[in-house]
Amino acid sequence: MNLNTFGGLVKDGDYDVLITHGNAVLSEHATFDTLVVKGILQTGICQGRRIILDGGLLSSSSDIISDSISGHGSIRASASIRSTHVDFIGDLICNQHLAIRERIRVNGLVDTRSFQARNANIIGHINVHKHLEADSLSVQPMHTAMFERFGMSEYLKPNEIEGIEARTVTLSNTICGSIIADTVCLSGNTHARKVLYDDDLKLDRTSSVTVIEHPWKEEDDDGLQRKVA
Repeated sequence: MNLNTFGGLVKDGDYDVLITHGNAVLSEHATFDTLVVKGILQTGICQGRRIILDGGLLSSSSDIISDSISGHGSIRASASIRSTHVDFIGDLICNQHLAIRERIRVNGLVDTRSFQARNANIIGHINVHKHLEADSLSVQPMHTAMFERFGMSEYLKPNEIEGIEARTVTLSNTICGSIIADTVCLSGNTHARKVLYDDDLKLDRTSSVTVIEHPWKEEDDDGLQRKVA
């Protein structure tokens, strides 16, 4: 069953494709294969195979669970967001845990209590209030004059991540508590209290680490290494 609704309550049912416009509310027992949000959709738990934002706002008072999240707009979850793949432009905000089994790519804003992914590529701004785990993490700024022009002050602040554990970490304009990784590259006014690395640490001249730890290896002639790009 397909439904293209222009507002109001989306009643209980099993929908193949559900498209919402205007202001809509998803009933507690409504399920879907594909959800397309073009307006404002309020939900409790939101679970389906695909979620696509087409300039809309998806606001959940519980968990958002989907194999794929894509499109552009704003997603807000009072609990957690769980997905396999995320490719999104806009705001992605959850009060608890952001868990991505494979890859997440966001151009915009990410704000979450904790974050787990295999590969994470964030262009814009990210706040992780507790811990982030990933195989590969890249955080880069989004360069545009519109943030200052339109008062989007959150994009002008440094990224903040309390703790990172990953294989490869590339950060720009970020304040971080601790980093545990094989390879670390810090640039663009990135500052970390502590870095523990196995293979390589690179810093540009604007970035700093208060405490650097490197496990001793017999083949290391110089022991602790610090490379300045």
